[in-house]
Amino acid sequence: MPPVEIKTGPYREITWEAITLGLIVGVILNMAITYAGLLIGFTIVGSEIAAIVGWGVLRGIMRRSTIVENNINQTIASAVNSTGAGIILTIPVLYLRGAEFEFLHVILATMCGATLGVAFIIPLRKQMIDIDRLRFPSGTAVAAILRSPGAGIKKAVLLTVGIAFSALVSVMVHLGWIAEYVDLGAMLGMPAHVENVWAVSLLSFGAGFISGWAGLAVLLGGILAYWIITPVAFGLGWIPQGIVGVDASAWAHAEMNRPLGIGMLIGGALMGIALALPSIREAFSSLRRIGGANKSGPSEELPLKLLYIAAIASVVLLVVTGFIAASPVGLPRIIVIALAGTLWIWLAGIIVAQCTGMTDWSPVSGMALIAVTIILFFSYSTNHESGVLLAVLIGATVCVAVTEGADMMQDLKTGTLVGALPARQQAVQLMFSWMGPIITVLVIHVIWNAYGFGAGTKIPAPQAQALDAAISGVVGGDVPLGKYAAGALIGGVLSASTFTGLGVMVGLSMYLPLVYLLPFGLGSVMNVVSGKLRGRRWVENTGVPLAAGLIVGDAVVGVVFAMISVLGGIG
Repeated sequence: MPPVEIKTGPYREITWEAITLGLIVGVILNMAITYAGLLIGFTIVGSEIAAIVGWGVLRGIMRRSTIVENNINQTIASAVNSTGAGIILTIPVLYLRGAEFEFLHVILATMCGATLGVAFIIPLRKQMIDIDRLRFPSGTAVAAILRSPGAGIKKAVLLTVGIAFSALVSVMVHLGWIAEYVDLGAMLGMPAHVENVWAVSLLSFGAGFISGWAGLAVLLGGILAYWIITPVAFGLGWIPQGIVGVDASAWAHAEMNRPLGIGMLIGGALMGIALALPSIREAFSSLRRIGGANKSGPSEELPLKLLYIAAIASVVLLVVTGFIAASPVGLPRIIVIALAGTLWIWLAGIIVAQCTGMTDWSPVSGMALIAVTIILFFSYSTNHESGVLLAVLIGATVCVAVTEGADMMQDLKTGTLVGALPARQQAVQLMFSWMGPIITVLVIHVIWNAYGFGAGTKIPAPQAQALDAAISGVVGGDVPLGKYAAGALIGGVLSASTFTGLGVMVGLSMYLPLVYLLPFGLGSVMNVVSGKLRGRRWVENTGVPLAAGLIVGDAVVGVVFAMISVLGGIG
C-alpha cells in the first residue's frame, strides 16, 4: 500500500490532525454505537457526529481546516466505528451459547470482513455515484454539514451539551439515584401481560429523534407485537394455561413475535433485493468497463491491483483463521465455505450499498440471518459445535464487510459532493477500517463480563438472541417454518407496498425489547412534531445534534461503568 501523503502546504486534506482526530472520534463512536446496538438492537450512522466534531475541533479550536480535511476526519472515524454494526449482530451469539473461542480468531475474521467490504465496493463507485447518481441520504446530510463550517461549529456546541446532559443522567441512573425503568402500565392499571415499561434511556430517545418518520415504523412493529398480538393470543387462549402476567408476554415474544419478526426481516430483505435488481444489474455490468477506464490518464480510484491483493490476502487469512478455529469441520469444507462467504460478501455488499443509496435503509440483519443459516447447513455436525462457531465467524465476516462497504459508498458520496478525490478517501478507509473490529470485540467482552447478555439482563442483545434462536432451530431440527414463512410473506408485502425498508423495520422491531422501543418511538414522534411546529431546519440544525449527543453521552457512560465493574470497582 502506498504511503499516505501528509499535506504541509496551504491546501489541507490528509493531515496528521485529520488522521488523529478521526481515529479518536472513531474509537469513541465505536464504543458508543456497540453499547447502543447491544442495548436497543440497532445502530446509527456516526458520520454526521464525526463531521460536527471535526468542525468543532479543527475549525473552532485549532482555527484551521478545509472542507476536504474534515471530510478525511469523518471518513476515518466512520471506517473505525461502522464495523460494530456487523459484529453486534453475530459475535454475542457465541457468548449466549457458551461457545469456546479465541478472541484472536474473531478479530482476524472480522478484520478480513472490513478489508473485503472496502475492496469489493470501491470499483462500483463510478456506477453508483456518477452514473446512477444514487442519493445516499446520510452521505448527502454529512456533505451539507461539511459545506457549512459556521453551522458545524454551532452544532458541535449543541452536541457537547447533549453529551454532557445525557452523561449526567446516565451516571445518576447507574448509581441508582434515578430509577432505571418506569412501569407506566402498573400506574395505569393495565394487565400484566400487556407490557408498558419504559427505560430511562436518553440513548433510545436520541436514536428515535434522529430516525424521524422512519422510526415510527419501528414503533409500529413494537406496538403490533406487544400490544396487539400478545393480548389477542392471551385472550384467545393460544398461550398455555398457567402462563400469566409478564411470563405470558415473554412466552408470546419467544414463541410467536420473534419467529414472525425474523420471517418479516428476511422477507422484507428479499423483496428489497428484488426491487433493486435493475440497479444491481447495472452495477454488475459496470465492472466490465472498469479496466478500460483505469487505463486512460490518472485514475480517481485506487489501483485495481491493490484491491486484488487486499482481497486475496483477506480470503487466505479467513481460510487459515477458520481452519484454526474450527478444524474438526475439515479444511476442504472450510475452503468452500470461506469462498462461498466471500462470494456472498460481494453480492450482499452490492445489494446493501444499492438499498442504502436509494432509501438509507440497510437489510444487514436479514443478510446475516441468511448467511449464517446457509453456512450452518453446510458446516454443522451433531458431534461438535465447531460448525456453529465457523458459521458465526463467517457470518460476522459477511456482516462487517457489507456494513463497511455501504459506509464506504456513503463516504464517497459525501466526498463527491464536497469535491474530494475518491482515491484519498479509499486509501484511508482501507488503511484504518481493520481497527474497528478490535475495539468492538473488546467492548463486547467487557460488557459481557460486567452485565451479561440476553433476556433478563441489563443488556438484552436482541439481535443476537434472534440469531441464537435461528441457530438452535437449525441445530435441533425444530425450525418454525410456518411462522417464518408467514412473517416473510407479510414482510415482503409491506416492503413492496410502501417504501422498500418497511418490512425489515417492522420485522426487526417485533423482537426488540419494548422497554427501549417506547422511548425510541417517543423520540421519533418528537422529531415529527418539532418539524411541524418549528420547521425542518430547526430539527436538522438544533434537534439532531442534541439527539446525537444524548446517544454518545449515555452510551459512553455505560461502557465506562462496565469497565469499572470488570475491574472490581463496582459490585
